[in-house]
Order: sequence, then structure tokens, then C-alpha cells
Amino acid sequence: MDVRAVPSPDSRRAADILTMYRLAGKADGVQALLRWLARRTGCWVGLVDLAGGVQEASSRRYDSDVMALVADGLRVMRERGLRTFVVGESPGRSGALLAVDIAGDQPGAGQSGTVQSGSVPSGLVLAVVGPDPLGTAAPADAGPLLGVSWSAKETERTRRRVEVADARGREAVLHLLMSGNLTTAHQIAGVLAPRLYDPARFHVVECGVDRRAETIRICAELTGGRAWIVRCPVYSDHVLVVASATPAPADARPLEAALAAEIEGCVVGAGDALALRDTAVGYEHAFHALAVARGRAERWARFDAALGLPVVVGRQGRVWADHLLGPLTGYVPARGTDPDSRTLTDTVRSWLAFSSAATRYLKIHRNTLASRLRRVEELLGLDLELVGDQAKLDLALRIAALPRGTDHGPVGTARPGGPAGLALPAPAEDAFEALLRLPAVRQWALTQLRPVYEDAPALETTLRTWLRNDTRLSTMAQALGVSVTGARKRITRLEQVLRRSLLRVPNARHDLWLAVEVLEALDGGRPDRNF
Repeated sequence: MDVRAVPSPDSRRAADILTMYRLAGKADGVQALLRWLARRTGCWVGLVDLAGGVQEASSRRYDSDVMALVADGLRVMRERGLRTFVVGESPGRSGALLAVDIAGDQPGAGQSGTVQSGSVPSGLVLAVVGPDPLGTAAPADAGPLLGVSWSAKETERTRRRVEVADARGREAVLHLLMSGNLTTAHQIAGVLAPRLYDPARFHVVECGVDRRAETIRICAELTGGRAWIVRCPVYSDHVLVVASATPAPADARPLEAALAAEIEGCVVGAGDALALRDTAVGYEHAFHALAVARGRAERWARFDAALGLPVVVGRQGRVWADHLLGPLTGYVPARGTDPDSRTLTDTVRSWLAFSSAATRYLKIHRNTLASRLRRVEELLGLDLELVGDQAKLDLALRIAALPRGTDHGPVGTARPGGPAGLALPAPAEDAFEALLRLPAVRQWALTQLRPVYEDAPALETTLRTWLRNDTRLSTMAQALGVSVTGARKRITRLEQVLRRSLLRVPNARHDLWLAVEVLEALDGGRPDRNF
């Protein structure tokens, strides 16, 4: 005699409950539960709001009868203040409905009719529509679990929204610092915390794309929560840290060394201690240091500072920069919807630093970027495809960004009609050539190129060819008769020798072009005196 054990209703229900608890614990617990309920009951199962909108469902394929039945049930629940509602097969409609407020009391298995608990539904209802929605206890038992899973899902959504809002706020402060809007930056930072320190030291931490959250946590721990930490808007594997430049105790590790030691596999570049108004310069310094750190066993480096050319050229450089930038700074668009002088200036400054990645930094379309750059070219009479014109414009913008109190040095001869006390160069090219011949500028150029001339003279041809070909690896490789990979390796070697970033933006191409031009103008391309 073949006797087979038949599961009792209680044991089947217990197995269902265990299954539902397991599903509810998954990351996508709501969707997993709804799909399981659909298979278990043979019905369409969904979470709907009181207006009839489907928030989650076992299947997005459902007919108008299903939604009409759900709408009828929701209307009754709203009118009568019910938390559960069961309706049998309706005239003209196929199937029956079980509607349960997932935060309320649940009906038992096999119940039918209307169960009133005396309170208005909380806002989200489990709807089970099919031939026999009460055929098992599963929908009733699933209600509380769905409520918990949905609450957890909404909490996670809220947390992510808060994180995104915080990250965007911090990025906005970074943009303000980069553009010199310190007052607004301090106001926003005061709300988000921590406050901004002045002077500060900029750090760039290169880590894996999927390790930025961990990197931010460690950065916050090592700085005691007192540093401004931002996800880089340009490079998805970079974290930016603006920390106080107050000298640390003699026995303390520099922050960049501590970060490299604590974050496995990361690389850290640190800039000089600078005033907050020079944040853009500090970022470039840290980025150059990062290129050096990649070739070091300790995986960190600090920028090797030299007096910047915008300060070296003094008032004479200020006059030249004002003259070059005049058509841009004085530009008034014909239409109010066109980009104004400030927008064009910020755009071209970001493009000079980040090249095509400026679209990510500025959050604009590439066509918008191209259109604005063409307008700048028209205004200034420059060809921004040429690294030489890029270098001149970059220098002029950096000079213009300096506080006026930093002007010093010779100013040339004033010309009638020019601003009082300033020389108005004519033509601009002559003024630029005059800048290159200043003794202090020559000394600056020698300092920039000393590592090549003294330590790696074989790379001088590589450097000059790279610059002559507007820093394009493909044309440089063709000129040298090597592969693009070979050309890249030579530039990588130059990065280590010059201690500057050359392959990734922001890089030192503009300063190097200017330095080579200075020596070309004075020494025929090579220094004829000792460094």
C-alpha cells in the first residue's frame, strides 16, 4: 500500500513564511516577494498607492480590468476608512481582488468579505488580483514583510538622495573655490561642514572607481573630519582633499604619506600650502605631484614648487594680459540668452585645464563647449588648436586671476590713450616677445627645464617634438619615427624627470611651451650659461 505524506495546511503556511522571510532579507526584497506571491497564488500582485499608481509589481503586463478592479477597491477603502478589502468576482470584471494596506492589520487565510479595522490606509496597498486571491494565507502573511521591505527600500533611497545632495554641494564649493568666489564658498561650507581652512593644502588621491566611498571615509578619519573632501567631478577614480596647511607636529606623518599608507594601492599627490584664493593653482600642483607619485615606491609626492610665471612677469605681464583679454572681458552678448563674458571666461579656463573633460567639470554638452570656444577664438583672434595660442591665453588668464596687489616689476613705456600708469603694448605680439626677454622670465624658464638639460638631455628632442606637434602623440610619434606606444613611454619618462603631469590633464604643456619659447628667443633654444 502506497502511503504518501500530505503536508498539513499549517506546515505549508510555515514553509511559506520561512520562504518570505528569506526573500524579504534580499537587497531587492520587495520585488522578490511580489514575484514569489504571483507564482504562489497564480495572481497578478502589485504595490499601488491610493491614487491607483503602480509602484512595484510582479509583472508590468496587466490589462485594464485588473486596474479597474484595483481602482474600485481603493475607492471603497478611502471612503470607508478600511485597511483591508476583499471583493469577489464583479459583474463585467474578470477575477477578484484582495487589497491590504501593508502597514495595517491583515486578514486571516480564507477570510472573505470586508474587514474593517477603523483607520485610514497608510498610503501603499498590496493588491492581489486573480481567480482566487485568498486561496492561500500567503498574501496576508506577506503584508507586514512587504511593509518592512518597502520601508527599508525607501530609507535607502533617502540615504542615497542625501548623499548625492551632499556630494553636489561639496562639488559646488569646489567650483566656487576654483573660480575665486570665496565668500559664497565659506557660506555653503559653513552649512555642510567642516569649515574651510585658509591657508590650505590640496591633495589628489587616486584610487579605484569602486573604492571612492572607502577612500572618503579614511580621509575623514585621518583628518579628524576637518578637511574638505570632494569626489572629483572630472576623474571617477580621484578624491580631492583640501586640508588645513597648519604645520603638523615634527613627529607626525604628512597627510599624503598617511593616506598612501592607510589606503592600499592608492597614489597621492599634494600641492603647496597656498591661500584659498589660489585653490585652482593648488589643484594643478597636486595633480603634477600625482604624476610623480605614480613612479615612486612610497606612492606619494609633494609638489616641487618654483615661483609661478604669472608672478614673475609682474606689472608688465599684467598690462599685456589686460590688453590680450580686453575683447573677452569687455564682451557684451547681443542676446540675453547668449553666454556672457564671465561664462566664456570660465569655460575657456576650464577647457585649458581639463581639455574635453571640461564638459564633465562644467556639466555642459560637448557642442555647447565647442560653440563657446569658437566665440572666444573669434573675440581674441586666437587658434586654440595650437598649443602656443593656448599657452598665451592660459598665461593671460592666470595673470588676470592674481590679486592686483601682486603686481610688481617693470611696466614698459606708457602710450597715450592707455590707462594711467600702465603701458598699453602695441602690437600685442611685440609685448609678448618683450615679456619673454625679461631676465626673471629667463631664470624661470631655466628652472623649469633644468631637469631635462642636466639629467636627461636625450629627452630634449622628445620634449620639443611633442610641443611642436601641439602635444598630439600620434603626430609626435610620426615625426620621431616611433610607435604611439613608444611616444607615450617617452612622455611618461619626461613626467618623472620634470616632476609634472604631461599625459593627463591638467598638465604642464603650457608652461613647458613658454619655457622653450623663452630659451628659443634668448639662447637659440639651448642655455648658453650655467644654471
